[in-house]
Amino acid sequence: MRTSSPAPARAAVIAIGSNSTRLLVANLEEGLRQPLRGRVETRLFLALDERQGFDNLALRGLVEGVQALKAQALAAGASRIDLVATAAVRDSRDEAGLRDLLRAGTGLELKVLSGAQEARYAFLGAAHPYLQAGRLGVIDIGGGSTELALGQGQALEDSCSLQLGASRLYASQPINSPQDLKAAQALVARQLAAQPPWPAPPPARWLLVGGTGAALLYLSRGSFDVDPHLDHPVSQAQAWRALHQLAALDARERTRLPGMMPGREHILPTGLVILVALMDRLGIQEVLVTHRNNCDGYLYGILLEAHENTGR
Repeated sequence: MRTSSPAPARAAVIAIGSNSTRLLVANLEEGLRQPLRGRVETRLFLALDERQGFDNLALRGLVEGVQALKAQALAAGASRIDLVATAAVRDSRDEAGLRDLLRAGTGLELKVLSGAQEARYAFLGAAHPYLQAGRLGVIDIGGGSTELALGQGQALEDSCSLQLGASRLYASQPINSPQDLKAAQALVARQLAAQPPWPAPPPARWLLVGGTGAALLYLSRGSFDVDPHLDHPVSQAQAWRALHQLAALDARERTRLPGMMPGREHILPTGLVILVALMDRLGIQEVLVTHRNNCDGYLYGILLEAHENTGR
């Protein structure tokens, strides 16, 4: 029997995403007790230049954001703080330089997740309340990539990471008119057509992770007054209605809509193009929008590893 150290009582993960950098602090128990969440908008993917480097302003904002989230984690009692990054940093030509910059500025060591790891953590985080509910599918639409995962309980059966994200699509085909919408749909359709078929049979339910899902939920409700501890159904028809509504408006007009999530006026349409294309391709009529994400999954991963190492 292995006798590695048990999981820390209270741990934190800071995840550098393509649109935002997020924090989750929680007691490492079966339900991640007493969670604290934080978020700063860093928009890292859109700061990549043509040579796949980040400008100095974006880097300064990232370091300051991570510093602020680290301070929140320490104030919340975290005895372990991990720093991870996803697609924007994977795409960067200077991952080593960014790692050095963050180490010097925050004292944290950066771990860059692969697409497969992103999918696993998205699945673990989203699926945890449904461990006895049969097979589940998870869609995680990020800024630089989209992860699909399929599994049952805590066991991931299959996953893939697509080079499709709300910010990535916006960078190549922003949506400012119905004509732009058609062009973006054609681009996504071509990319999805190159993917292999998804394994059958389909899962009993699909969960939607990420800012696109949350923003769609708020916009559909016309309000931010949504219980973040519950998962909320959103239909393909609702996603289509929101997409066509947004495509007919400019960015300033979108910000005036009730329930429009600040900072999403440019990239919500592109995220929705990806969502409706996936729902159509996979035959999904309804998804459950969850506020859990790969941060939850990462902390569950620490807990599972500790259980395995101690023979539990």
